[in-house]
Amino acid sequence: MSSHTFVAHRAAFNAPLTSRSLRSPLTKGPQKRQLICAQAGKNLSLHINETTVSFPLETSKAQEITSALNELLQTFKDKQAAERPKRWKPMEFRHKGNGEGELALLELFCNPNAYSTAFDAKILVTMKTAGGISVTTEGRLSAIKSDIDAFAEQQK
Repeated sequence: MSSHTFVAHRAAFNAPLTSRSLRSPLTKGPQKRQLICAQAGKNLSLHINETTVSFPLETSKAQEITSALNELLQTFKDKQAAERPKRWKPMEFRHKGNGEGELALLELFCNPNAYSTAFDAKILVTMKTAGGISVTTEGRLSAIKSDIDAFAEQQK
């Protein structure tokens, strides 16, 4: 494949999807490859420590996660401003998917009592698939918030 062909083919992937762009110049039917690339844009990628986990997520669920994380950040602000120590409510987010093409379970948990500031805070992330794969890891609040904000911005 010449570089010219590759550039033209690559440009077809970046072009907006229309009925005309779904047809390959070499075949008369729609190209599955372009549809897969279009669907891949709805994947949330979480960069946790030295690992990246990507999975499909609805935009509405990303907004729910964003609001839960914003409430957690507000808790840390209130904690910093508090004159007396007190117990703070942990942040728990749970999403049960249908298991068909998305996660069967996504859980986020953070206990603000365990960290002095939001900059030190870590979130426990649990992801399970319908096939039985389970990943549990802990990542920085700031990194996870940044990934979810970038995903939400991409979906606009």
